[in-house]
Amino acid sequence: MSEGELVFFAISFLLVLKLFIYPVAGLVLVSGLDDLFIDLLYISRYLWRKFYTYQRHPAMRDTELSVRPERHFAILVPCWQEAAVISAMLENTIRSYEYEKYHIFIGLYLNDPESRTEVQQVSRQHEHVHACLLPHDGPTNKADCLNVILARIWQFEKQAGFQFTGFVLHDAEDIVHPLELKLFNHLIDRKDMIQLPVIPLERPLWNLTGGHYQDEFAENHAKELVMRETLTGLVPCAGVGCAFSRRAFLKLLRQGEVFRPGSLTEDYDLALRLASLGCREIFVRFPLSANSPYSDIIATREYFPDRIPDVIRQKSRWLIGIVFQAWRRQKWPGSPAFQYGLLRDRKGFFTAWLGMAAYILLFGLVFYWALTVTLFRDYDMPPLVRPGEPLEHMLWINMCLLLNRTLHRMHFCFSLYGPASALLSLPRQVWGNVLNFLAGFRAFRLYSFHLLTGRPLAWDKTVHEFPGPEDLEPNTGEVPHVHQA
Repeated sequence: MSEGELVFFAISFLLVLKLFIYPVAGLVLVSGLDDLFIDLLYISRYLWRKFYTYQRHPAMRDTELSVRPERHFAILVPCWQEAAVISAMLENTIRSYEYEKYHIFIGLYLNDPESRTEVQQVSRQHEHVHACLLPHDGPTNKADCLNVILARIWQFEKQAGFQFTGFVLHDAEDIVHPLELKLFNHLIDRKDMIQLPVIPLERPLWNLTGGHYQDEFAENHAKELVMRETLTGLVPCAGVGCAFSRRAFLKLLRQGEVFRPGSLTEDYDLALRLASLGCREIFVRFPLSANSPYSDIIATREYFPDRIPDVIRQKSRWLIGIVFQAWRRQKWPGSPAFQYGLLRDRKGFFTAWLGMAAYILLFGLVFYWALTVTLFRDYDMPPLVRPGEPLEHMLWINMCLLLNRTLHRMHFCFSLYGPASALLSLPRQVWGNVLNFLAGFRAFRLYSFHLLTGRPLAWDKTVHEFPGPEDLEPNTGEVPHVHQA
């Protein structure tokens, strides 16, 4: 290639970059301003509550949780190939709860004998642990498994002679908080869905794949869900650490089954349907007093996947349920504020692709700049961005919004995991965007194939972990190295 052809290539390359950088930068700006709006509302709410609300109405203390008499709660645990963790989870749950009136129901499949054996061993030792055998092989999906568990609960009520006041969802890898049921018992008369924060257990600093969940949940379950409830009344259900009132389930039963079969995010779908029925939902960050023996917030803790294929499978399942299935089934119901909340949920699929496009453009700009300072340093090459043009202003604004986004994520990560983890939240955020893009691509491929062939979307299994006994506090069942929130 001659020198003139190289120059032509470089200028053509710049034109292609310019052609794509304007729409990408514009969409990044819109998304950034959307996030900034939530940030400003959150800060305003925080200041108002700190300097006005709590000055007039002191926050409730954890000592008040024991005032109400205990009502019966049913804990539902869907299980598919969880033999490695289910026994430890059940034993830790029973040991941890400071509550008496509860029963645990575990859904099991015919073709999963290993999990059945583990659950049956625990149920023989604890009469309030019940194995619920599905009449068919698995995996189907969590909604199907949960519906069978619920049918078994209705039968159990007739035999036991009492009714459950609330129903709690957990997964086979969850570490429950000892005061969880006391908090649910305190709120269940006034709220139909109660969601607690979910806190990923800390991964080693070098583990960017597993660690990026820490950043996402630290911010989303301290800010995003708080503002979602404030703005819309809708709380996206996380599927774990959440309780539902009996009246809410009875409302859903009048319309059919409680959990919609075929939904890959039955928890999110459930929250949308309850909101449409006028049920009251709440996201609760309940701080404990300084002298409490427990970590200072009532939350569900668990290990999230740290292998790339598992992360992509899990996140693609979330995207299929939250974006594609919910969009197709429910469209855009409710008030403008409610629709804005749905937009916040559904834009995650598009921002994953947008982030990857921004990374590609960034590499392209760096490559062009490298050409101008090496091969073409003696040429008067067109600049990447001309001073004063709209693109320059757009890029500066985007840079400020990115800095704001990074500082917010670092702040929430610092509050949970400390300074070292907070500093690594930036590279984890970059890697997390790559993982989200790969998950988005897989979600689009799987859902398109589902629409074209009619093949049902089955339970997309990920490998779960549970801390060993040496990692748990003997009296509380909590992980001692995660104490702040």
